[in-house]
Amino acid sequence: MKRLILYISLLATATSCSKFTDINKHTLNIYSNEQIASLDPALITDRYSIIVVNNIYEGLYGYHYLKHTIIPVLADGFPEQESELSYKIRLRQGIFFADDPCFKSTNGKGRELVAEDFVYSIKRLLASKNSKDIVANIDAVDKYTIQIELKKPSSFFPDVFTLPNTFIVPKEAVEYYSNNFSKHPVGTGPYKLGENKNENEYVLIKNSNYHHGVYPSSGEADDAKKGLTKYAGKNLPLVDRVVIKIITDEKERWNSFKEGKIDIVTLDKDSYFDAFPVGEKFSEKLAKKGIKVHKITELDVKYIGFNMSDKIVGKNKYLRQAISLAYDGYKHASLFFNNEAVVANWIIPPRLFGYDPSYENPYRRQSLRKAKELLAKAGYPNGKGLPTLTLCTLDSTAAKQIGEFFAKSLKEIGINIKLVPYDFPSLLKEMNSRKGYQLATLQWRADLPFAEDFLRILYGKAMSPGPNRTLFNNKQYNDLYEKVLTMKDSPEKLQYLNKMRDIAVEECPLIPLVVPYRIVLTQPYVKNYKPAPLDDYDPKYIEIDK
Repeated sequence: MKRLILYISLLATATSCSKFTDINKHTLNIYSNEQIASLDPALITDRYSIIVVNNIYEGLYGYHYLKHTIIPVLADGFPEQESELSYKIRLRQGIFFADDPCFKSTNGKGRELVAEDFVYSIKRLLASKNSKDIVANIDAVDKYTIQIELKKPSSFFPDVFTLPNTFIVPKEAVEYYSNNFSKHPVGTGPYKLGENKNENEYVLIKNSNYHHGVYPSSGEADDAKKGLTKYAGKNLPLVDRVVIKIITDEKERWNSFKEGKIDIVTLDKDSYFDAFPVGEKFSEKLAKKGIKVHKITELDVKYIGFNMSDKIVGKNKYLRQAISLAYDGYKHASLFFNNEAVVANWIIPPRLFGYDPSYENPYRRQSLRKAKELLAKAGYPNGKGLPTLTLCTLDSTAAKQIGEFFAKSLKEIGINIKLVPYDFPSLLKEMNSRKGYQLATLQWRADLPFAEDFLRILYGKAMSPGPNRTLFNNKQYNDLYEKVLTMKDSPEKLQYLNKMRDIAVEECPLIPLVVPYRIVLTQPYVKNYKPAPLDDYDPKYIEIDK
């Protein structure tokens, strides 16, 4: 009898361990650098919230995981053009929202997505003033068909419907949760929100109503050789849970990765030297563990923006030009990106139409002599009479180091800089207020793979809370921008892009710094990871094999 009890006890213990191991095996542990500002697609203005929203909601279109080309997601094919400005888009049938108490008519069961849901979501987005407003009218023709009328031809239609802001939300959820809707997401995506631990950890669990995603069967030239097509045709998502931890400290992120607490990490300045201790040679210790290295040029530009509404920096272009000339972009790339970055000559990054590697920005090759001449021309010889200027930064270690080096550089021409650190939501709030700051360390990561997406950060009609954080507003620039929005890539369009560049460079509303490479490490048990130009990765395609 004692043996039987012992056997049952051991069996129970083994079963318990098996379940625990199984849960860990199918959990992907990742992180966000900053706090999540909102889970409401219409209100997203930052890259960090997208990490969660991309897994809960979906839009009409998205990008092929391996080829990075646009593909239908909720749409049943590409738009059918009826005239120059009129299109019909048909929805896939049989796609359901996740189960949620907001669906009272179905006793909490998620109902089917229909055309009216898309119409409601887009009209709600347009009302929020947080959109690329290219739509003149939108209607539901029938249960599964949408009619869209554009205001004018658009260079990024239908790509605009890949943006998280255009993801589809159910009206019932918006009304049911009211002011708390941003914390209660309800979508058609592969996951739904499981837990939120004091906004420091988000747990996503499989959405049982998600049945319309499969792993792609083909990719780019060497994807099959790399094993990236091994799971071809398998139903998504591959892992049961995704845990997103908020880790704002760089050292903590790196230690968490080395300890196996997170599965994927993007290297920063300090962790780079730990991973690549001798030049560009990868750490033997990490290599022996099976850690894999991935590298891609980001569609991302880091810059310092001036508040063009400020009575000091905003009204004096010679002052802005002097500041730009005083700061060394090459030292910035070396000190803070370990030279794993392209020194930016303008805001259009490599890989996009309109990028010119031979262009020389007259205010970006450091020259203290010229900077002092322009400072005197601005009315502040050697900085005399100029009050201390404020630079808003994130409160991370790296951001503070950048701010301190910037302040040290400006001191050389007689300009004093005071750093004002913020957490990310607070920095967004400060930018959206359109006042109270003079300079800020900023970045723009592409929403869409077009030059226009970067040029929009200086478009007068896209001021905060839109992407134009500098509040730059130049009529000639705006008119040219509106022209290129209607044009496909061509020599004529390139001429317009260059004119816009010349206008903005002379007015100097921002200091372009670098376009970084993204260097990512993955644990040996992470399968199918492939970096993308737009997003870090899409968790539903990743498998964990421990």
